[in-house]
Amino acid sequence: MKFNLKLILLIVILILVVSSIYIIFFTKSKSIDNIPPEIITVTENISAKIGDTIYIYITYSDNIEVTDVKLFYKTEIESEWNSKPFINGSAELKLNSLKNLNYFVTIDDKAGNGPIGKPSTDGSKYYTITVNEDDNNGNEYVRNVFVEEGALNSCKFCPIISEWLYELYNSGDYNFYFVTLVGLDDNAADRLNNEYKLLGFPTVFIDGGYKVLFGGGHEKSEYAQAIRDAEYRSVPNIQLRVEAEYNNNTNILVCNALLKNLESDSYNGRIRIYLTEKISKWSGPEGDPYHFGFLEYLIDKEISIKSNGNITLQETKDISELDPENLMVIGVVFNSEKNQGYSDPPNNRFPFDAYYADAADGSEVLTGGNLPPSVGFSTPKIGYLHFMGIPIWDYIIRKPTVLIGKTKIVAEAYDEDSEIEKVQFYIDDELVIEDTEPPYEYSFRKVKLFKRVLRNHTISVIAYDDEGKTGTNSIEVRCYFL
Repeated sequence: MKFNLKLILLIVILILVVSSIYIIFFTKSKSIDNIPPEIITVTENISAKIGDTIYIYITYSDNIEVTDVKLFYKTEIESEWNSKPFINGSAELKLNSLKNLNYFVTIDDKAGNGPIGKPSTDGSKYYTITVNEDDNNGNEYVRNVFVEEGALNSCKFCPIISEWLYELYNSGDYNFYFVTLVGLDDNAADRLNNEYKLLGFPTVFIDGGYKVLFGGGHEKSEYAQAIRDAEYRSVPNIQLRVEAEYNNNTNILVCNALLKNLESDSYNGRIRIYLTEKISKWSGPEGDPYHFGFLEYLIDKEISIKSNGNITLQETKDISELDPENLMVIGVVFNSEKNQGYSDPPNNRFPFDAYYADAADGSEVLTGGNLPPSVGFSTPKIGYLHFMGIPIWDYIIRKPTVLIGKTKIVAEAYDEDSEIEKVQFYIDDELVIEDTEPPYEYSFRKVKLFKRVLRNHTISVIAYDDEGKTGTNSIEVRCYFL
């Protein structure tokens, strides 16, 4: 076969010319940025009280680079706008005055295609931060917000958010109660999946869906702000008192709920009394305990209260199988009015019927007392493939825990009130070892309980404190031995 060298040379030259033209044109077009940036989300109208530190959050995008992000703000009586930059997508404001604050945000990119503003670029439109005085004034009744966290024992961010909520709850700065709905529990799963149309874990629902925070990308301050917003929203004047009494001789819990309607019209809604564990039997992947873990409803019924009327409800339960020192009842009144909620804001996917919570109150079954220990696994890591005891692969989509070869199970146990006496290790409900000294661990190469079949096995640990109280944790694993 003879090659036409001139033709080949001509083709090569044409390719080089076309490539050069493409490179020059592409480079030039890329160097000319005429696409403006875009503000995706920004905190809008919010409420807070005097003395609060609030955060304004913003997310944005651009085809090249956003170089200037500013928050403009002023009190409602000022004429000039103040400004400050956003640091890592948030700006902080201290509320030292009862004067409401107005604000707007702008962004610009390196090429100067902005500024782009929301809700305006010049302050002609703005969002408002409503500053409220602490108006309890010694009144006995306080309107509490109600918070529910959807969590799972294999969820990485769920224990972090649970701890944040617990810290906010204990701070005394926010009036709210919260319940952790662990998806492995049937009652919790029904609430999450059938009523809230849950997308994934973690998700926090505030006041029955008035605010929803999905995923692990939020800061602690965002949860605080969402609770504060719910605290100052307008609600019917419905008052709820919940009391819990425990009879040590009969192991009977008596729960009373008193509701008052101080409105000029009748009130229709639903009352639910959540029975919770202060230190939940469920925990995160490494044993971080969930707080106020949901067990069941003591009361769940529709109510109708006449204007200036009141009703009293009572329910009893045998709690001989539970630890009364670790129990708390939390009552919530949900309005009968249906609102549109989404489990995936701001994308507004997974819609659900949101019935906002108008009142909440809680009562410990026994005040104080000794809480049970917490226990979890430091090894193996949930959702990883392990080889000879070492985690080597993190499954992204599916989350099996796979053990190949010799494996060491290491448990972490702790108790705030007592000493850990022992930790027991179980495989498929059969006790294999009892360890009385930390580190609490169990090693195996082959175990007769494991079969070389494609099914999961359960490894469980039970921690006992010196008063006989227990904490448990379990993981499902798939094992292959060499």
